[in-house]
Amino acid sequence: MIRQRFVPAEARVAPAVVFAAVAAMALVLSACGSLPSPDRSRSAPAVSRTEPAADGTLARFARRIEADLGERESAFWLLDDNADSLRIRIALADLAAETLDIQYFIWQDDVTGRLLMQHVVAAADRGVRVRFLIDDLAVGGRDDELAALDAHPRIEVRVFNPWRVRSPLGRPLEFVARIDRLNHRMHNKVFVADGRFGIIGGRNIGDRYFGVYDRFVQNDIDLLIAGPLLADLLETFDAYWQSPLARSFPGRGVAPADAWLPTESGASVAGRDERLSAFATPAGGWASWVDAFLDEPMRGEGEVLVDAPDIDRQRPAHLYERFKSFIAQAQHELVLSSPYLVPDRTFVALLEDAVERGVRVRILTNSLASNSHVVAHSAYKKWRRALLRTGVELYEMRPDAAVLASYRTPPAEPERLALHTKAAVVDRRFSFVGSPNIDPRSMVWNTEIGVIADDPALAAALIRILERDMRPENSWRVTLEDGGWLKWWNGDESLGRQPANGFSQRAVEFFLNLLPIKSQT
Repeated sequence: MIRQRFVPAEARVAPAVVFAAVAAMALVLSACGSLPSPDRSRSAPAVSRTEPAADGTLARFARRIEADLGERESAFWLLDDNADSLRIRIALADLAAETLDIQYFIWQDDVTGRLLMQHVVAAADRGVRVRFLIDDLAVGGRDDELAALDAHPRIEVRVFNPWRVRSPLGRPLEFVARIDRLNHRMHNKVFVADGRFGIIGGRNIGDRYFGVYDRFVQNDIDLLIAGPLLADLLETFDAYWQSPLARSFPGRGVAPADAWLPTESGASVAGRDERLSAFATPAGGWASWVDAFLDEPMRGEGEVLVDAPDIDRQRPAHLYERFKSFIAQAQHELVLSSPYLVPDRTFVALLEDAVERGVRVRILTNSLASNSHVVAHSAYKKWRRALLRTGVELYEMRPDAAVLASYRTPPAEPERLALHTKAAVVDRRFSFVGSPNIDPRSMVWNTEIGVIADDPALAAALIRILERDMRPENSWRVTLEDGGWLKWWNGDESLGRQPANGFSQRAVEFFLNLLPIKSQT
C-alpha cells in the first residue's frame, strides 16, 4: 500500500489594505456571539480515532471484498451517476452500525441536503457515533441549526476555520479585517461509514450535485473506497478533527435532540416529495442494493494526497506539488479534467515539457456558457492561448451537452450542465480523483484531498467518461488559429467567439475581467 502523505497547505498572505475603522467595527461586532476555543472536555467523550467496525452489514461486505484483494490493494468504485452518488451515501448512513465520519466544504440546506442529514440523524438515533466537520464559509446564519444538531447525544459538530463574528452583518467586515486567515478554506470532501467504506471526490452535498436542481446540474465524479486506504483516509480526518482550527459548538446537550430536523424519517420524506422519489429506501432496506452495487470492484494500490490542516505554516510543498510530480510522470498520454482552470507558469511549463516528450495532453474544463462561476472563467481566459501554444488539446463543456440527460434525476429537468469533475489519468494506468481544481484557490489558498490509484481498470473507466465528455456533442474543442485568433469547434462547424449564455453573461465576464482578483479564483 502506498501510504498517504500529509503535506502542509501553503499560506501566502494576500495583499490587502484594511482600514482601521473597518477593523475596529469587526472587533466590536465580534462581541456579538462567537464560537469558543477548542474544547475537548465535553459531556459526551470525544473519540480521537475511528476503528473499523467488527460487526454489521458494512463490516461483512468489507471483509468479503478485502479477502480478494492483494496485500497492498484497495477496492474502488467510480461514482459518476448523480443519483447513485446520493443513494450510496444514504445507504452507508442507514447501514452504519458504529460510526459516521463526515467532512465537507459545503452541505446545502436544500431538499437533498436535508434528506441526507435526516438519514445521518436517524443513524445517530439508533446509536451510531457521528462526527460532522464543516467549513465555516457556507454556514453563515445557520448556527442555530448546527448547535441543535450538535445537541444530539451521539453527534458532535465542529466548524473549520470559523469567523469569530457569527452575525451575518459582521461576517463581511471580519473577512476584510482577517482576510489573511479567513481566505483559507477547507475544500475537502470525505464520507466514511464504520471505518469500512469511504467516499472522496468533487461533490459537495446539495441538489445540483445529485441531479435535482432545475437551473443546472453538475457533471461530477467521486470514488467509493474499501480496503487498506481507509486507514489513511481516517487518519486525514482525525488530523482535521483534532486541529486547533476545528472549533466545537457550545451548549452540547442543551437544545432538544430533534431540533435539527422534522421527526419524520428520511425514507418517508423521500416517498412524499416527488423530487426525492429516486432516493426512497427500498422496501427491504439498502443491503441488497449495496450488495449488488459492490459486485465488481476495481482494485489497485493507492495513495491519499492531502494538505495538512495547519494553514498558518508556510512551507513550499503541499498537495499541489505532489500532484505536479504525478502528472510529470506521463510518458504517453495525460488527460485532465478541471472545472476551474487557472494554471500558473510552472504548470504550463510542465504541460509544455510533456508535449515536447511526445505525450498527448488533453484538458477538459468549463466554457463561459457552462461555468457557474464567471469570475473563474475570466481568469482562465488569460491562460487559454498560453495553454494552446504548448500543444495541448483543449476542450470546453457545452451547457447543452447531450450527456446532460445522464446527470439529471427525474422528475427534475435541469436547463444546463456544468462540469465539476476534478480528475486526471496518466498513461491509462494511474488515476487521480479528488477535490482540487487547477487554480489558485486549490493550489495556494484551500486545503484539498484526493487519491492516486494504480489500476488500469479504473483508469480505463475514467478515460471512457472523460473522452465521452470531449466529443463534439458534449464539448467544444478550442484551437489557436493564425494571427492568435481562437475558434470553438463543434465537429465541422466553428464559432469565432467564445460561447456564452447571452449578452448579460458576456457583460458580467467583461467587467469582472477588469477587476484585480485573478489570484483569488
